[in-house]
Amino acid sequence: MAREPGARLTFANTIVQAVGTLALTQGINPVRLAGALARSAQISGVLQRVLDLTIQYAGERVQFGKQLGQNQVIQHMLATLAGHVAASRVAALAAWSDNADSSFDIAVAKARCSDAAGLAASVAHQVHGAIGFTHEHTLGFYTRRLWSWRAEFGSDAWWNAELGRQAMAAGKTRFWPSLVSRQWSTS
Repeated sequence: MAREPGARLTFANTIVQAVGTLALTQGINPVRLAGALARSAQISGVLQRVLDLTIQYAGERVQFGKQLGQNQVIQHMLATLAGHVAASRVAALAAWSDNADSSFDIAVAKARCSDAAGLAASVAHQVHGAIGFTHEHTLGFYTRRLWSWRAEFGSDAWWNAELGRQAMAAGKTRFWPSLVSRQWSTS
C-alpha cells in the first residue's frame, strides 16, 4: 500500500550455526515485539507530521471567505487529531523507556498507535478534502504509510487481545496494582 520495499524470507536447507535462549515475558515472538516497537515509534512520528500538515492547511485554505480552520467543526476535528497524536506519542515513549516491561508497554504502544493511525488519517483527509488523496500530495505519502504500518507486526485488535490475555493471566489482584504503580522516564 505504501509502496515500500518489502520481502519474505524463507530458510530451506539451512544449517543452524548457533542456538540460544531469550528471556521473554508472555511468550510473544521477539521479531513481532521488536517490529511493533519500531512501528509504534514510526507511527507516532508520522502522526505528528500529519497533524502539522493539517493545521497548516486549515490555516491557509480559504473557503466561503474565511480560513478553513476558523470553522468550529474543523477546530473540533483538529483537537481530536491532536489528542490521538499526544496519546500515541506518550505510549511510544513509554515503550522505549528504560523501565519498560517490554511486552506490556510495547503492546500498549502498538495498540494505541495503530488505532490512532486510522483515526488520524481519516480526520486529516476530511480536513484536506480530495487534494490530500492525490499521489503527489505530501499528506497522501504519510497516510499511505500509516495505513500500511498500522497492521504490520500486529494490528490494534491483535495487541488489544494480547493485553487482555496479560490482564487475565495477572488476575484481579495483581493486574490493577501493577498497572497503576508503573513509572517511566524519557530522560
